[in-house]
Amino acid sequence: MPTRRRFLTASISALTLFAAPSLRAEILTGPSAKMHGQRDRALWLAAQQLKGARLAKPGDQIQAVFFIDLNCPACAELWKWFDTPERRRWATLWIPVAYMNKSSEGRAIALLRASDPYAALAKNFGSGFNRKARQGALAEASSPTLLEQSAIQRSTRIWRGALFGTTPLTLYRNNDSTYWQLLGLFPEPEMSGYFTKLAPSRLEAYQAETPP
Repeated sequence: MPTRRRFLTASISALTLFAAPSLRAEILTGPSAKMHGQRDRALWLAAQQLKGARLAKPGDQIQAVFFIDLNCPACAELWKWFDTPERRRWATLWIPVAYMNKSSEGRAIALLRASDPYAALAKNFGSGFNRKARQGALAEASSPTLLEQSAIQRSTRIWRGALFGTTPLTLYRNNDSTYWQLLGLFPEPEMSGYFTKLAPSRLEAYQAETPP
């Protein structure tokens, strides 16, 4: 029961944060916003309640959350960086937002519908991605439902309001129980350097972090 209460307290705090953009972490607001900084655990928990493509084994705790637009060229570069034998073993959540162009929402919904999210991401950001036109290779979803559209719109509002409106945007969990936000994409080896202390995907202390 104490664990349940702690989870509910964190979730309520996160919802309050999402409802009040003025409460963003100071390091990520204003003209001097930093590219990398520590975030609150409540925000980490609430981000995992958004609709996304989960690349993880059953029972794994998410180690990194990526906010992406399926038409974003920088997100295509992020996928190339991620899609290696080592990083594919991470437990990750890919949350699509829609802002790049009019086909972003349809492709975001197609990702959420995909029975194989890894294959969908690989197809979208693979050789068929058109950087000049800013068009992913994944076909837009047909006949999107109001529920699907609302899910993408909610993720987009939170990404803009409580996080920081740029893609790619990464939230990740370190093994010292701290949570971090990374804006954009950096060249190797700097990018990989941020994840050297990534928390394991299976750790008893983090069981309460899975939303019910």
